Amino acid sequence: MKYNNRDLKIIAVDVFLEKRKTRVYVGRLTFEKDAYKFVYEKSYLYAKASIPLGNEFPLTQQEYVSGTLFPSLSDRVPVRENPAYSDYCENAGISETEENPLVLLPTIGRRGPSSFIFEPVYDRGFGGKKCRKFRTELGLTIREFANVFDLAQTTVIAIEKGKHSGKEVLKRIEIYYLYPNVALNEIHIRGGFLHESKKMKVLQILLKKEAE
Repeated sequence: MKYNNRDLKIIAVDVFLEKRKTRVYVGRLTFEKDAYKFVYEKSYLYAKASIPLGNEFPLTQQEYVSGTLFPSLSDRVPVRENPAYSDYCENAGISETEENPLVLLPTIGRRGPSSFIFEPVYDRGFGGKKCRKFRTELGLTIREFANVFDLAQTTVIAIEKGKHSGKEVLKRIEIYYLYPNVALNEIHIRGGFLHESKKMKVLQILLKKEAE
């Protein structure tokens, strides 16, 4: 994977568990206020077949914070002493002097011995306009959108009007927007709030987005 978005800042790393034919969203790693924070996606945390991301991340709580990069994540990045390190960096499109773990993990550390995959999250300014665009693309009313994604209607209204600054809710909606397979999972779980014909239409739209 080439780091082709050099003009965009990587602000987080999304983690997936790659299975034979599907990818399951696991959670997100961020760096804020001089600390690394990993948060499990709720649907993954409580799923029966889930496995921990690492020894530091038992499936007993949703959030983990550390002043240094978690060892199991640090181990994913090849050491600079590795003779092939420069080749890894060149193939990934990053500098050999790059030190930011949020860049290293989703590039030269993207794939490792485990089935977990790391993807970069770029600062694209996700906000109310994109939220509304996503909802209307799915053909959902505010009420339907809130129900299937387990959000408060008042929150969705505030976000679309640009009057809501809650990062956690925006992050969740952005994940559904960027990763249709995660949104599909939510529809399968909570799609009972929709009329069957509309549910099938939404599933078709998301499947098409996933294939793009």
